[in-house]
Amino acid sequence: MWKHECGCGASSASFDCLGLNNGWDLPSNLCPCCGPSSPVSDSEQLHSWRDYYKWRCIPLDSLVALLLQSPLTIYHAARLVGVTALNPEIIGPEKELLQLAVFGELLALFPGVRIHIELVGPAIPPQRDGEKIHISKYPCCNEDECECKIGSTDTFLETQSGITSALTLQLWQGFYHDRYRDIVKDSFPRLIIAPNGGIAAYSSWLPSIELIKKIDVPVVFTDYCEEACHLAASCIKTVTGRPLKLLVQLNPFRQPMAVEDSVLLLPCYSNCYLFGCNENTHNILSHYIIQNN
Repeated sequence: MWKHECGCGASSASFDCLGLNNGWDLPSNLCPCCGPSSPVSDSEQLHSWRDYYKWRCIPLDSLVALLLQSPLTIYHAARLVGVTALNPEIIGPEKELLQLAVFGELLALFPGVRIHIELVGPAIPPQRDGEKIHISKYPCCNEDECECKIGSTDTFLETQSGITSALTLQLWQGFYHDRYRDIVKDSFPRLIIAPNGGIAAYSSWLPSIELIKKIDVPVVFTDYCEEACHLAASCIKTVTGRPLKLLVQLNPFRQPMAVEDSVLLLPCYSNCYLFGCNENTHNILSHYIIQNN
């Protein structure tokens, strides 16, 4: 899971190997390899990485926040729009495809909720189009005697069609606007999350934004810096003719490591800022989107 976070490993990572290397490769005291001691309560929500680390009894020098930005950003976005159930779709994923196991943390963040996530994007290998991946536990630590190993199998992610689990990921190859009809055959979107969207930089977003306007569901976008979010918001308002419903703001669960070699010549962090549009008229999270080419 760590390979894509290193510049020397990102170039050699293959999206054909989804589901491999699913452990934390860390000692049990430095990673959330088992369930939490207590669920997140309505009165004590998580507002920062410090809150999360305290809840999961992990020291602040642990590196897991580098990978957990995706599930924690989903959690934060769901809270911002008042979502209480989870059924997301991820559109346009890239490095997330090599870190699917971290979405298992949603089992702790949304206890007792059956979660189905759609991942839609051009980076998904064509031969894996339509594939379902079932997650039923947290990524394991590197200790052989840890309780996270008890009853576990060699693979954390399963692709057998007969498996039932609390968390299911389904892969769709292509752009959101091209695959939308296929996706909604089984589930209609209630919330769309588009992390690190790069809306202003990629023209491929235009038909997807027009579609999002038509289906009129809440959408939360993130980007690497505040300037990119304002540029994206301007583009979206031009297309939709609607004001933002969620103003540009700092994401407390951004990745706490600066992006190297940013073309923006500004401090950049993955999922750093977020904003949103459209009203929240439903109470189910349905789509989590990344589409950036």
